[in-house]
Formats: sequence, structure tokens, C-alpha cells
Amino acid sequence: MPDTPSLTPFDAEAVADEIGRAREAAGRLAPFSERIAGFGLEEAYRAAGILACRRAARSPVVGRKIGFTNRALWEGAGLTRPVWGSMFEETVRRGAGAGPVRLSLAGAVEPKIECEVVVVLASPPEPGEREAAVARRVSLVGLGFEVVDSPYPGWNMRPEDTVAAGGLHHGLAVGELRPIGDPETASAALAGLRVAMERNGEPAPDGVGSLVMGNPLNAVGVLAEICAAQGNPLERGEIITTGTLTPPLDCCVGERYAAEAGDGVLPPVSVELAGT
Repeated sequence: MPDTPSLTPFDAEAVADEIGRAREAAGRLAPFSERIAGFGLEEAYRAAGILACRRAARSPVVGRKIGFTNRALWEGAGLTRPVWGSMFEETVRRGAGAGPVRLSLAGAVEPKIECEVVVVLASPPEPGEREAAVARRVSLVGLGFEVVDSPYPGWNMRPEDTVAAGGLHHGLAVGELRPIGDPETASAALAGLRVAMERNGEPAPDGVGSLVMGNPLNAVGVLAEICAAQGNPLERGEIITTGTLTPPLDCCVGERYAAEAGDGVLPPVSVELAGT
């Protein structure tokens, strides 16, 4: 029987260097969880923090994305909470009219697209706040499309690999954002949210707000607790994309996606995927 290869000791700077090189070259990586001894979420966040600081030197951090907000995935992934990554001025594109938001896939390796509820914080939620209590902390809300991209071939990875690579965030197209309105009404609307989606004018899988921890606002409350415990608390004005409402879809340059919330609960959003 052949010997089992020994695992490499963890080095946060080395992991960050490797991910950075892969991102610049649109390259592939073997999952760190398979080749680094003791590589878990704590180590992954350390590497991701280094990467975020380096990127922030050229493009400020403007918010955070939340991943693994579907509780049905937690047991198989060994999770008890979602995970998160940073978003940057250069990765977030906002709608400027009736047409689709243009989002570049340049440098993406295996991109997928997800429709999500997006919020802007008026203040960070306090520990234990959920639903309407979180809504009171939100200034604006709308729909967006996040493109996520995996440097790990075939999306073969563990949650800690996801975190190390910045939550797999590639870009976010944000549609029209509106004031949250009455917190109780807004919370109920998001919990019962139903979204119809199209790809190139053809129906695509629909989405529901309850898929995101029962209510997308709950994901924001949990994110606030996680980030505070890590010494990296949420701040006023941050853009938060709360987790996918729809099954992630493979996507490519030239495609157009549109999403519309039932009963006009949120403004519609559309995105055009470009190569540059």
C-alpha cells in the first residue's frame, strides 16, 4: 500500500499568495482542506483577511457576501452557521437606469450566478436580533445577482476552501434599492418572497426568501454576530448580499438574466454578463 502523502503546515501568507496568483492567472487550485494540516474555518478566515487587505489597497471594501444560507446544506458541510467574504468597489456594479446592469466575467474560471436579496445597513444588528429587528437596521433593500467563481476544479471543496477564496465572490450586480419601509411588513414580505427568474428570456428556476435561513434578514443578523466575534464588526453603509434565493446556475459571457419579485415586493433586476 502506498504511503499517504504528508500534509503541509498551515501558513496564512502562503495560502493568500497562492490564491492571489490563481486569481490573477484565472488558474486552478487543489483544495487546501486536502493538503494542509489542521486547515479549518479559523485558518481560512486568516488567509481571506490577508487577501482582502491586499485588494482593499486598490479597491475599498464596500460590504460582505454571505454563503451557505441554506440550512439543508449545513450537516453535509460540517457547518452550524453561514460563512462570509468581502466585496469591493471594483466588484459591485449598481443599476443606473432601466437597462440591465453590466457585470464582467473577466478572469472567471467556473462562474455561477445567483439571485439574492441585497440590503444596505443603517446600523449593524445587535446580538440575537432577527427578522423585523434586523429590518430596523436596514436603510435600503432590493434584488441583485451575484456571480461566484470557484478556483477549485468542479467546485470540489469544503466550506473552509470557500472562505479562503473570499467566499468565491466574483461580482455583484445590484438593481434598484428602496427604503425598507415598515419593519414588520418588510420582514414578512421577505420571508414570503417569491422570485421569478429568466435566462435569455427563457424561464429559469424560481427562488424563495424562506430558503435563506427562513428569512434573508436572519442571515444578516447571524452575519453580524459572526463578524463581531471575529473582531471585524459590520458597519453603517455596508452592502450585504444575503445568500442565494435560487439554485446557482452555470453562466457565461453574453447571457442576460432577469428576476422579478411577486406582487412587486422588490424592484426587478436584470444583468448582462460581459467579457471585459
